[in-house]
Amino acid sequence: MHTLLSPALANRLTAFRLTSKRVVRGGHKGERRSPRLGSSLEFSDYRLYSPGDDLRQIDWNTYARTQKYYVKRFLDEQELSVSIYLDCTKSMGMKQEKWTRAKEFAAAFAFLALTNSDRLSVVPVASPTDVYPYTKGKAMTKRVLQFIERVSLTDGKEAFGEHLAKNLHQSRKGSLNLIISDFLDDPTALFAALKKMQARHQQVLLIQVVLPEEVNPDYLGDLQLVDLETAEQRDVAMSPKVINNYKQLFEAHTQSIKSFCRQRGMDLLTCPTSDSLEQSLFSSMMRQGWIGR
Repeated sequence: MHTLLSPALANRLTAFRLTSKRVVRGGHKGERRSPRLGSSLEFSDYRLYSPGDDLRQIDWNTYARTQKYYVKRFLDEQELSVSIYLDCTKSMGMKQEKWTRAKEFAAAFAFLALTNSDRLSVVPVASPTDVYPYTKGKAMTKRVLQFIERVSLTDGKEAFGEHLAKNLHQSRKGSLNLIISDFLDDPTALFAALKKMQARHQQVLLIQVVLPEEVNPDYLGDLQLVDLETAEQRDVAMSPKVINNYKQLFEAHTQSIKSFCRQRGMDLLTCPTSDSLEQSLFSSMMRQGWIGR
């Protein structure tokens, strides 16, 4: 079907959808089941007729049995607004496999949204590529996936969290926000942005894409390390002790973000590129309840 999604994966994804824990309150018709009552074809229950009710909703068969006027009630099916925030800062391009995996996640989420009549926007954070505004419908799938493939990394040095804060207006109140990043910079600006999202009643899911060597580096000897985002250089004598200290710092950094998310009812899932895309989607994310049938 597309270079980011194989035909086999796309076919498998058609049986699934993104799940939302929040009440769906989109103003347009969709395929999401809302607790509110509406005018879909899905019957809910009956209630006694009240003046002002639509006479067309009176069930005359029930009237024939009971001599009372009952009105049929139906479930309201509405759309979910989904915004995908894709980190395009330089660290995401440390290796091509990392950048490709981030785009694959974005493509999979976009496919799930569009094929289930959700309204979708794609926000390349920090990228010179413009935002893909809200769109809807299976017919838009190919165009959106092509857009995601064309998204480019930034040349700037600003941190992801700072860029994210500048793009909060791109998503709608009550939307489902999927944030794809490595989350490796100072999380202060990220936390501020996430708080603002939550203040707008948005559900937030964070996908951390990392390389195996970012989690468990195996470098040894005298090295010059270069920060991809700031170009800062540092000479380091890599030893087992230094690597162990790095692992502890990495774990503490990730746990601080997870703790923040947990306290605020958000979810963060770490997805190393050593796991297959299918494993992350159909095992890890289904287990988290992010994807369902």
